[in-house]
Amino acid sequence: MNPFPEVTCIGEAIVDFVAMRKGTTLSETGGFLKLAGGAPANVAVGIAKLGGRSAFAGRVGDDSFGRFLCSELNRYRVDTSGVRFDREHKTRLAFVSFTKSGERDFEFWEKSPADEQLRPEDVDGARVSGSKIVALSSFLLLREPARDSFFAIARKLRHRGTLVAFDPNLRLSLWKSRGEAKRVVMRALRFSQILRMNDEEAAFLTGEPNVGRAAGLLMSMGPSLVVVTLGKAGCYFRTKAHAGRVPGFGVKNPDTTGCGDGFYASLLFSLSRTEGETTTLSASELASICRTANAAGALTASHRGAIPALPTAAMLKRFLASGKRGNA
Repeated sequence: MNPFPEVTCIGEAIVDFVAMRKGTTLSETGGFLKLAGGAPANVAVGIAKLGGRSAFAGRVGDDSFGRFLCSELNRYRVDTSGVRFDREHKTRLAFVSFTKSGERDFEFWEKSPADEQLRPEDVDGARVSGSKIVALSSFLLLREPARDSFFAIARKLRHRGTLVAFDPNLRLSLWKSRGEAKRVVMRALRFSQILRMNDEEAAFLTGEPNVGRAAGLLMSMGPSLVVVTLGKAGCYFRTKAHAGRVPGFGVKNPDTTGCGDGFYASLLFSLSRTEGETTTLSASELASICRTANAAGALTASHRGAIPALPTAAMLKRFLASGKRGNA
């Protein structure tokens, strides 16, 4: 048996403080529920809940919140041997509430969080490159030294033949400017083979509102597989040989927190279990992988929170077998 994780996620683990009462802004709410979060951590847990071997690597503060995050990841059997505890910088915190309109009101805490201090030597290259896929987080691109570390790690992984996955997960309020965000993220695409983003991000990065043309432009930057999520409408996939839309699944009163992470976890889990390269997958195989990822995203949206809502393999199997049809 391969001793290495099938997928390793590198980036930020965040403590989410989620307002316990819906329909309020952060300034109005009274109490919060403490939950483990951060896109790479969520994805690592999502893969583990589906039955995959996953790992999380990154920096957290050597504080109560950092230890809480490690404990939560371990609870879901995520390999945390790649976590480094930083004594000089704190764990990143996020405060989230849902307003009456259903929009998220959130603020990130810590001006110089531990995750932005990641250095190449923090990552065990031999172990990480043993994974079939390594997903690098866009939060690493926000500031130095993590930004340089992102590119140094990506270069080594590509040199060793490991598939690099990337999700821009744009939080423009965290960037110095929209121009900087676009420039740095577009550079990161050149190191990525598997690219996942939503339609708004695709339009922002390419200036092209048509999802098919946007995906083509993104592919020209280097990725061999581009998947663009379209909310409840599903997703669009593109490789050099194939392209197509896969309908999504409707959910009543959706909670979109972690929905994209649920989709991404399923996508990476399925790709980690395929034989050969992504370039050899047929149109029907890609459509099946995307349909399953759509279902994982819908199941995540049907429950509150991120990690607690991520589906297990059994839940996903029952949902797909239920005969639910996708949205046209």
